[in-house]
Amino acid sequence: MANAARFGLWLGLGLLMACEGADGDAETSAGTTDGTPAPLNCDDTVIAGHVVIESAEDLDQLDGVREVEGELQVDKTDFTNLDALGCLEVVGGELTVFGNDALTDVSGLDNLRSVGGGFIISENPLLPELGGLDQLTEVQGSVVLRQNGSMTRVDGFTSLATIGGGLVIRENDALTNIDGMQALRSVGGQLAITHNPSLCISSINRVGAGIVEPAVIPDNWSTRANDDDC
Repeated sequence: MANAARFGLWLGLGLLMACEGADGDAETSAGTTDGTPAPLNCDDTVIAGHVVIESAEDLDQLDGVREVEGELQVDKTDFTNLDALGCLEVVGGELTVFGNDALTDVSGLDNLRSVGGGFIISENPLLPELGGLDQLTEVQGSVVLRQNGSMTRVDGFTSLATIGGGLVIRENDALTNIDGMQALRSVGGQLAITHNPSLCISSINRVGAGIVEPAVIPDNWSTRANDDDC
């Protein structure tokens, strides 16, 4: 049976789950005093430990940094964008973008190529879409998109082929499509795309049609409580 038909049949069953560097000019989250873009000076700097970003002052740690070997957390800031992270290509541990009430743009992560842990984008209420991230090919942990109340679509992740952990997309009330993820071929853990009331099942099906690993859809994968009428 063709993979698209296989995935479509699974969707029809409604299975339940138990889930849960380039150099250039860019405006930093902190901005500049006159409102003009602040230049990024990318180099080969590597940070060996974990980095927690909670303020504009914390961003100084990542000036020109290409790689963070540990975890990177951007939590509960007042940033409107992540442009100051424009040099970043590799995060060795988990990457978390959580609880940033003013965040509207994550395209500053466009040079990111690899994440060694999970990639979590959660509870960013004003983020209207998830674009960019087109250089990212692999996330070794899970990808989690959860409770981003204004997010209407996922246009990014267009090169993401492998997720070593699970794929969780939950409780994003305005989300209508995830078409940017159609390059996805392998999901190593549980897939749970659930409780997104506006997310078209046809968009989920387009993404699912490309997944070839695992070869057999596990019983604990689920696409419950989305919009089955579009």
